Amino acid sequence: MKKINVKIIYFLSFLLTSIYLLWRVFFTLPWNGSLFQIIFGILLILSEIISSFTAFIFIYNKSKFKEISEPKVGKKSFPDVDIIIATHNESYDILYKTVNAACHIKYPDKKKVHIYISDDSNREYVRKLAKEFSIKYISIENNKHAKSGNLNNALKQMSSPLIANFDADMIPFSDFLMETVPFYITNFKKISKKNLSKKIKPLGLIQTPQSFYNPDIFQYNIFAEKKLTNEQDFFSREINVLNNSSGSAVYTGSNTLILRKAIDEVGGFPTDTVTEDFELGVLINSHGYESMSTLEPMASGLT
Repeated sequence: MKKINVKIIYFLSFLLTSIYLLWRVFFTLPWNGSLFQIIFGILLILSEIISSFTAFIFIYNKSKFKEISEPKVGKKSFPDVDIIIATHNESYDILYKTVNAACHIKYPDKKKVHIYISDDSNREYVRKLAKEFSIKYISIENNKHAKSGNLNNALKQMSSPLIANFDADMIPFSDFLMETVPFYITNFKKISKKNLSKKIKPLGLIQTPQSFYNPDIFQYNIFAEKKLTNEQDFFSREINVLNNSSGSAVYTGSNTLILRKAIDEVGGFPTDTVTEDFELGVLINSHGYESMSTLEPMASGLT
C-alpha cells in the first residue's frame, strides 16, 4: 500500500510540474515587452525546465533505489591498503586529529595498512608530525598542479591495490576500512569466476558520506544549525546513494576507497580541472568501472 501511495505522489508531481511548465512557456513569456525582458524571461523558463528535469531524475533514481549491505568476508583475505592524507596549509592541530585517527583505524593485519602524509609545501612541522606517528612523509618541491599534482606525486611512491584518501581536516572513523574493503574483496571474487566475470563490473571506488561536525555558512548565518541539515551531508546521504542504481556514484574528494588500478588506467588525477575528484570518478566510470556510495558516515570534518 505504501509503495502504491508513493507512486501516486511521483505521478502527480510529474503531471503537475509538466502542466506548470507548459503554462509558463505558452502563457507567461513577455512577448510584448522589451528585448531585455524577452531574453531574460526565456532564460528563467529554461532554468526552471532544467531544475525540473533534475528533479525527475531524482525521483526516477529514488524509485530504483536499493539498499546495499556490507558483505561478510574472511579476515585473512583483506589486502594491503594505502591511506593518503593530502595537506595544503592546514594547521598542526587540524592535521594531528586526522593523522591520529588514521593510525587507529581497525584492520585484521595492521602491517598491511600504509599511511602517508602528502605535503605540497615541504613544511617542517608536517614532517615532524609524520615522524611522531611513524608514518611516511611525501613532499613535492614544485606543486604545479595543486591538489592533483600533490596526489599524483604521492601515487608514484605507493603500491597497494587499494587507496583510501582523506582531506587534512577529515577525521576517519576506526571502522572505515572494515566497512569498505569487504566490498572490493567480494567484487574480486565475483570477477574471478568465469560464469560471472563478463556480467560483473569491477568496482572502481566506494564513496562514504561527507559529514561535518561544524555548521556550514548557510546554517550558521540563519541560526539553524539544529534545524537544517548540512547541504553536502544531504547530497551524500540522500542523492549520491541513489546513483548506486546505475553504478555511477559521484566521487566527492575525500573519505573514499579507490582501486589503484582504476586510477592508473585513467592516467591519474586530472590536472586540467578544478574539480579533479568529480572528473576522476567520471573517467573511472567511462573505463568500465562502477562506483558505489554508502549511507553511513565513516569520517567527519570541517565544512
